[in-house]
Amino acid sequence: MEIQLGLNWHLGHGQPERLEMELFDLLHSIKERGSLQAAARENGLSYRHAWGLMQKWKALLGQPLALLERGRGASLTPIGEKLLWGQRRISARLGPDLDSLASELASELHGLIHRDPLPPLRIFASHGLAVPLLRDLLQARADVSVDLQFRGSLDSLRLFAAGKCDMAGFHLPVGTLGARLAPRFSRHLDEVADQLVKVVRRRQGIVTATDNPKDIHNVGDLVRPGIRFINRQPGSGTRLILDLLLEDAGIEPQRIGGYNTEEFTHLAVAAMVASGAADAGFAIEPVAHQFGLNFEPIATEDYWFAVRREDMAGIAQGELLALLRSPEYRSAISGLVGYDAASAGEVYKVSQVFPQQGNNRSTPRHT
Repeated sequence: MEIQLGLNWHLGHGQPERLEMELFDLLHSIKERGSLQAAARENGLSYRHAWGLMQKWKALLGQPLALLERGRGASLTPIGEKLLWGQRRISARLGPDLDSLASELASELHGLIHRDPLPPLRIFASHGLAVPLLRDLLQARADVSVDLQFRGSLDSLRLFAAGKCDMAGFHLPVGTLGARLAPRFSRHLDEVADQLVKVVRRRQGIVTATDNPKDIHNVGDLVRPGIRFINRQPGSGTRLILDLLLEDAGIEPQRIGGYNTEEFTHLAVAAMVASGAADAGFAIEPVAHQFGLNFEPIATEDYWFAVRREDMAGIAQGELLALLRSPEYRSAISGLVGYDAASAGEVYKVSQVFPQQGNNRSTPRHT
């Protein structure tokens, strides 16, 4: 079972009018194509219908959303731009939460509707673009219900150790950055009871407006006067990486304007920068590409699933492992800029990823 939750907009004075969601698609296409006719064609609308939408909202708001000039194409007005970026920011901020709630509810309904169903595969995971893609492919390919909830890397591992989920998704930089962060992660893993499955390799870095107008290339540039930064929440793997980079550079976090302004997903960070509400953020490469932003690579990292060894033979886990190793998954991942799935589906002992873990056992698990 699949549930999709969405947002409805109501706009205007007195009794606000419901805003047609196709208007946002039309505004986006006008911005990209510079033509109402081309925008209408791209969205499968007649020119008459597209023109009518624009005139309707011009009348309701008292201002046009786009300038339509014969022979000179079309361009968004400031209010059209603000409306479009507002929608993208809200979708980026709330979309993952809505997906998590929909996934949780679908799993609960699945258990009530189907007799003797397979229990849903519950995954708590750090936000990224590969994991929801993997969920969708798995549910389309096999009769497996997946309850995916986005949380920070450390929170996902903590809840995994407490027996609250079947798998935990987290990301760890390669090299010295990862070695220094390792103790924060490995404390929640058990060398004997757990195994790690590689999902994807990806890059994180600084995202800025197109053409990088403020010439921001590294964390040292973030302290310059007037630079507005958008951060990730405490406990997220991205925040941990940034704080280490600042420590290495000898930078006090509070010197950065906006350090305490936080978003909970990579998409929301990119949307803030794209809308002009921030000059820079720290995020994964494909969201920069998605929003047409400049990307300055800083760290390469691996995304992992933590799985209990005894669960690896489970039906849902087996299907997931097979999917990770499939050409279908690698083909889907190839569409995400900066993602590499060449080693996806490889299984490791905890001590192979966290050598300092050795043969130590973590605290007893709660089940």
